[in-house]
Amino acid sequence: MTLAMLKLRRSKWLRDNGFTLLLQIHDEVIFEGPEHLAEEAKAEVVRCMVQPFDEHLPGLEVDLVVDAKTAFTWYDAK
Repeated sequence: MTLAMLKLRRSKWLRDNGFTLLLQIHDEVIFEGPEHLAEEAKAEVVRCMVQPFDEHLPGLEVDLVVDAKTAFTWYDAK
């Protein structure tokens, strides 16, 4: 999770499109940003979380399973 968090923090796409990491609880992250870009942001977050260690362990080919949702509130996403 730590490597995924670092990768999300370095995501130029999320930063350039106005998305901010609001909260991380265990293995969940909550971002806030423009609603019209929610699906693209979800795809970027999933991309970062599925393979968080590719920069550190390039030969390791194990993808993590990621469940992602978009919603107006955290309650709606649950």
